[in-house]
Amino acid sequence: MKKVIIFFLFITSVIGLHAQETLKGDTPKIIGKLKVGNSIEFDTKSIKLIKVYEDSRCPSDATCIWAGEVKASIEIYESNSLTAKKELVFGPKNINPNQMEELLVLDKKTVFGYNISPYPTSETRIDPKEYYLELVVK
Repeated sequence: MKKVIIFFLFITSVIGLHAQETLKGDTPKIIGKLKVGNSIEFDTKSIKLIKVYEDSRCPSDATCIWAGEVKASIEIYESNSLTAKKELVFGPKNINPNQMEELLVLDKKTVFGYNISPYPTSETRIDPKEYYLELVVK
């Protein structure tokens, strides 16, 4: 009977170890921090952060019922001609590191909007000129 119990424990431990897989995700490469009013160019295409017009994110040093969100507007240009205007919304149900917003498609790469920084605190007010859009290329 002892041999059956030992064998059973051995089998369940082997199955348990095999079932736990480690998932490796690609770490995003933040290639740019686009400040309000500035542009970043990719060959003939460019992205301009127009403004951050709403930031209701819960301050990092506070406890909130709602996580909040931050909204920004961007413009996309090709050969110095405006081709698109977009509103970006970063929040728990919108853009997040696992679900980034595709902004620009290049030959072999895509530029995504990753986050708006800095993150608010309850002690300091963020000057609208200090905001920047973090961009990722995959």
